[in-house]
Amino acid sequence: MALKDLMGRTPAPAPEPARYEPQTPPQPVAAPRPAPPAPAQVAHLGASCVLVGELRSTESLRIDGKVKGQVFCDQTLTIGESGSVHAAIEGDTVVIAGEVQGDITARHKITLERSARVRGDLCTPGIAIQEGATLEGRITIGGNEPERPKASRETAPPARAPEAPKPAARPPSPPPLG
Repeated sequence: MALKDLMGRTPAPAPEPARYEPQTPPQPVAAPRPAPPAPAQVAHLGASCVLVGELRSTESLRIDGKVKGQVFCDQTLTIGESGSVHAAIEGDTVVIAGEVQGDITARHKITLERSARVRGDLCTPGIAIQEGATLEGRITIGGNEPERPKASRETAPPARAPEAPKPAARPPSPPPLG
């Protein structure tokens, strides 16, 4: 290419100088939020339910219906205001707002709400009774592991000593000879 050819061409535009543009700092990536804890599982026996027999629950239990027999709960047992329980009750924590006829044993605490109507013996290391609650029975408080009320031990028949064996009867002696 000749110099003349080069001269006839228009020069290429000069590149523009680089401009400084402030960059926004990178936004921190938010750690994903943990899911909210699942609500505690609570089994429920509704107001229209009637149960006769043995009721066992490994989760918390609320009774608003009627139960006759025995109730065992590994966690919190709540008897609602409309609940009517004619049963022996054993649980970790027992909260009564309704009617209970039967002995109650709690490993942690028994709470009688103001609407509670209880007829039976209570055995627990801790107790709370609101003003207005009614209770006919005895309360045993204290110790790490509640002891069964004495009433159940007193009703057992007393043990009897075994009778000594009677001596065996002797056969009649033969008549004398001679």
